Amino acid sequence: MNILIMGQSEINGILAERFEKRGYSAFIIEDASKIKAFHGESGCFKIRLGAGAVGSGVAEDREAAAVIVTETAGKAMPAIDGGKPVCLHESDDLRRIAGSRTKYPVVFLLDYFNESPQASTVKALHEARALALRKHNVIYIFRFMRSAGTPHESLYQAARKAGVTFIKYESLDIAYDKNKDLFQIKVSDGVNEVDILTKHVISDSGYGVDGAYAEIALKLRLRVNEAGYINEDRYMLSPTLTSRKGVYYFSGDTAADRISEGIDYTLSMIEADVGIPARAGEETDPEDVNRTEDYAIVDAEKCVFCYSCYRACPHGAMTPDEEARVMKNMKVACEACGICAAVCPGNAITITTDDFSDEREGKRGKVKLFCCENSGAVALQEVLPAMGDLASKIDAETLPCGGRIGFEQLSGALRQYGKVMALVCMDDACKHFDGNKRACRQAERLSAMLETAGIDPGKVEVCKISHAMSAVLQDTLIDFLKEGAV
Repeated sequence: MNILIMGQSEINGILAERFEKRGYSAFIIEDASKIKAFHGESGCFKIRLGAGAVGSGVAEDREAAAVIVTETAGKAMPAIDGGKPVCLHESDDLRRIAGSRTKYPVVFLLDYFNESPQASTVKALHEARALALRKHNVIYIFRFMRSAGTPHESLYQAARKAGVTFIKYESLDIAYDKNKDLFQIKVSDGVNEVDILTKHVISDSGYGVDGAYAEIALKLRLRVNEAGYINEDRYMLSPTLTSRKGVYYFSGDTAADRISEGIDYTLSMIEADVGIPARAGEETDPEDVNRTEDYAIVDAEKCVFCYSCYRACPHGAMTPDEEARVMKNMKVACEACGICAAVCPGNAITITTDDFSDEREGKRGKVKLFCCENSGAVALQEVLPAMGDLASKIDAETLPCGGRIGFEQLSGALRQYGKVMALVCMDDACKHFDGNKRACRQAERLSAMLETAGIDPGKVEVCKISHAMSAVLQDTLIDFLKEGAV
């Protein structure tokens, strides 16, 4: 089975070697322009390569069960008010700062609205700690600190112990004095305001999407966020998921200790897509192998090939069949969300509603709860014994943090249960800073999609709760169970 590794990265060889040790063939295409056509679905992608793409002098066709993208976005650092910050990833500049002696502090600035990238956080914490151990006065300024999971918690604690000062800010102002070659920083955490003068600002905020990265996203039909990235780089994504099933992402900056984790997760997904039985030691339910999921069906006689579904599908499941001049649905990528059917002007798309098991029928009369272990799960333990017969209508799953509750998890549960609710921490009480807010955004996104498809958006809700609010949770659950049919 072939795996295509696509992009320019120093980890290409490492990935190819590790995949081959696991029994897979891997081939590398560094230049996206060499790919002339790309279509198919997870388990069977078809790639037309231009001359010289893999060493031969002629064009050729190849197949791949999966695609690994390794291209990293560019790192051009913009000037701050005329002053040039040091890029976090420039090792020579960091060594020069480490060996210097200055009365001014060294400032790390990770200025991200939601969360700093995985590899950048690890790199910044390592470098900040190393400078502090060399007796530099180090100040780490951030709007969001990714601290969930290994190795972030331990690195954060080690940096604090070494003497790094951390400032989580609400407002930030930076000016550059060209005559004195100094950055003037005014930062406030909402209570205290601090003025900092420094010669060295080490930043990662200059990441931008360059031509090669953007070309890969376009060629593989990957959805990107507002900044142009194909992967949110969140710890709960393992860190490989993209919008298209069968296409995975390993940034060139992926932390070394996460490559093996990502490979294990990727292979499990590939093997599930192509129907390979579980490896030794893993249990497989025989009924699960042949179970059918809901998916969209395109009526070729009604399809006018207008590309409305292609543009609207959030899962990259719709793909054009140029020869037949009709859209078709890639079943393995389809999540049966109904958006394609809602936007189709010819009513050519329907969603199957097969009830594939008695188990599913039983679950349609229940609600699924995803509970943060620090808040909702604790309160729920007190609530269930007091709910009587209604407790039998609740299936609960405990998670380490609300931030692990993703869109696919919520939508997948809704395909089996009548309703879904996420129980997360109150604002500003989340152990991981804003895991609860991430869960809220995912639930809001799913509710909006349901409403677009003509389905009750109230089937998905979020309850912000503390471990001590059992009475509030009980009232909320009773109302949730009684509102409409579950």
